Amino acid sequence: MLFDDTTRHDMLIEWPTKPTVVELPANSHLPQIVNAQMLTRYLDTGTAPAEEINVIKDGAARHPRAFTTGGHLDPAKVAMWRDRGYSFQLRNLNRWYPPLHAMCAAIQSETGYGCYVTGFVTPGGAQGLDYHWDQNMGIIYQMAGRKTWQIWKPVVEEPHRDHHASNTHPLADLVDRLKAAGPDMEFDLGPGQVLVLPRGWVHNPHAHGQQEQSVHLTFVVRERTGYWIGEKLASAAIESTDLRRAIAPARFADPAALAAEIDRARDLLIDWLSTVDNSKLADELLAVAKTELDVDYA
Repeated sequence: MLFDDTTRHDMLIEWPTKPTVVELPANSHLPQIVNAQMLTRYLDTGTAPAEEINVIKDGAARHPRAFTTGGHLDPAKVAMWRDRGYSFQLRNLNRWYPPLHAMCAAIQSETGYGCYVTGFVTPGGAQGLDYHWDQNMGIIYQMAGRKTWQIWKPVVEEPHRDHHASNTHPLADLVDRLKAAGPDMEFDLGPGQVLVLPRGWVHNPHAHGQQEQSVHLTFVVRERTGYWIGEKLASAAIESTDLRRAIAPARFADPAALAAEIDRARDLLIDWLSTVDNSKLADELLAVAKTELDVDYA
């Protein structure tokens, strides 16, 4: 759907670490599955779920009351904010548009990576989100209009979930430095193009200088890491009877005793891990990776 056979094969063998732009395959069915008119129709009719909508301009979001009435998306308010240059983010499209749900499920089955889709509708000459980096790979499919992506090399190494997230860092000084230095890469994304944007790369997307609205989808791909395997191993350690034994409360109140308990628990965990059947666990983890629902959709 998103890549030609060669690109797809290369990505499965060596996951991308640098941004790149490719053309949507000529035989892709994606344009028949979802298009810009469909996303704008969800907004114009007020039929998109209000809880999945963000209204953003220059990095700042409006409160839901600004674009809803009675808890539902209000088409008149939507039109007003769009006229004022606000972008609309349609989050988790895979939750409420079945064809994209099927596509995300197929991506997860193919890669073992979780996936969700978010759409962006940005008026010409405007900007929604500004300088930030993401915690997961983004695959951006430009459906209509044009959007410029200014991109800088990562300023933190391997951000992951809440660890080293851009919304937890003071960005004002960083943004000043990035503006002064200029982007390391810049792509003017047009219809039918796909931007592969690895996690951690700082980006500033905008439609400044454009007359037409920009509409794109971002497929967010949640990579599996060694940390994910570690989490699964630690969860599986519940099978250890010794690790399940209670620790007397007084030992938690005594730093020296607690340090000893930590040391003991670490030794017990290492002993338990040495008994794990890696082949059996690999089969179990692969089944989980291909089917589990991510609880921390963004």
